[in-house]
Amino acid sequence: MQRVTGVTRTLNLALISFKIRICLLLAFASAIEAQTIRFHTTLGDIDVTLDPVSAPLTVANFLNYVNTGVYVNSLFHRSVSGFVIQGGGYQLPVQSDGTPGNGPFTSAKYATVKNEYKVSNTRGTMAMALSGSDINSGSNQWFFNLTDNSGILNSQSFTVFGVVANDPGLAVMDAIAALKVYDGGSSVFSQIPLVNYNSRGAVVAANYMLVKSIETVTPSVTAAGFTDSATYLASGTAGIAPGELLTIFGKFIGPSALTTLAVSDAGAVTNSLAATRVLFDGTPGAIIYASTGQVSVVAPNNLAGKTSVKLVMEYAGIQTSAVQLPVVAANPGLFTLDGTGKNDAAIVRNLDGSVVNAAKPAQLGDDLVLYGHGYGVATPASTLADGAIVGNVLPVPAVKPVLLIDGKVMDTQYAGGAPSIVNGVLQVNFRLPQMTAGSHQIQIRSSSVTSPAGVTLQTK
Repeated sequence: MQRVTGVTRTLNLALISFKIRICLLLAFASAIEAQTIRFHTTLGDIDVTLDPVSAPLTVANFLNYVNTGVYVNSLFHRSVSGFVIQGGGYQLPVQSDGTPGNGPFTSAKYATVKNEYKVSNTRGTMAMALSGSDINSGSNQWFFNLTDNSGILNSQSFTVFGVVANDPGLAVMDAIAALKVYDGGSSVFSQIPLVNYNSRGAVVAANYMLVKSIETVTPSVTAAGFTDSATYLASGTAGIAPGELLTIFGKFIGPSALTTLAVSDAGAVTNSLAATRVLFDGTPGAIIYASTGQVSVVAPNNLAGKTSVKLVMEYAGIQTSAVQLPVVAANPGLFTLDGTGKNDAAIVRNLDGSVVNAAKPAQLGDDLVLYGHGYGVATPASTLADGAIVGNVLPVPAVKPVLLIDGKVMDTQYAGGAPSIVNGVLQVNFRLPQMTAGSHQIQIRSSSVTSPAGVTLQTK
């Protein structure tokens, strides 16, 4: 399984270091199911959620072109700033090595589709292009609305049949629109966006802004894909504790571009990110980051008292089958500097925030801060909302965590929620006693469950 590099699978070490206080084509409306497609363009991916309810014939028409390969290496041939980017009608030939050639353009076109205008042409929507004033002339060309064009296009009955699924897709759409355009010498090719702008006579295939391919996005995940964000132990074996951070591996379970957490006006990490959600018996968890193959989420506190939970991944409104996993009172784990769940723990000096490692080991009397999670629920008086960023009210674990070094119980100055970090992360403050120089095993015990061995503290 490919893991995100540079993002903790823990809390996202970025948070710790930054804050330390913190398809088959279906022909008719009755047969079409909701789905999302992914445009692979020269500048990145755009996920579009199709709307077969409002425009069933138009969606079926579009998927016919997708499934027959007409849009592979197709050209964005029109880009009008503040208005639309348009493509679909012109395809570069594919050379023997699979790369696009310079021409001539081809333009496969099937029967036109009946107009189905119902949805407004607002920003991020995808609509059929028309020929002249004939509202039933839609065929192979489509466009993205760069802004709210409802005042211009709705009266002309341009059929919207999809919408960009999330902000990463909108960013790619806007990046295409920002490209310099050149005049191709005809009304059709008068505003061609180029990735690499050269003079008109020097335009080659490598310069064109292309849709390289389109694929259907169908999210999928298995029980083996659910793991603890600190230890990477399988949730199916270790269980899931209330407030535990999970890292989930799957396919098409989030946006193509890695997207990190968002905080609501209420001061909580949102439970929907880039059209991605994780549902625990229907309750969405706070999303730490999301990408197409990996998502991190905080398990909601209402798991307390349950023996099992059904988890469903959702991307762009499409859900996976439910996976049932056990629930436990606690599943303690320690975040590590290398994000493997092994080796040096995520420990900093309380004095200056410097990291403790082999190069800068801790010494007698150092006040240290250790980070983990999976301690379970907090006391009723200190319980915070799911996804809350810990502030003045510090969550106090209902069962006090015990710090172990080399198997021996150590005194702690504080063990509870981590200030300025998402609710669920555990912070343990302790003063280093006299110890021999070298590497020592460090663990946390909560509700009679001890975090896995293999995590270390370096001392001198």
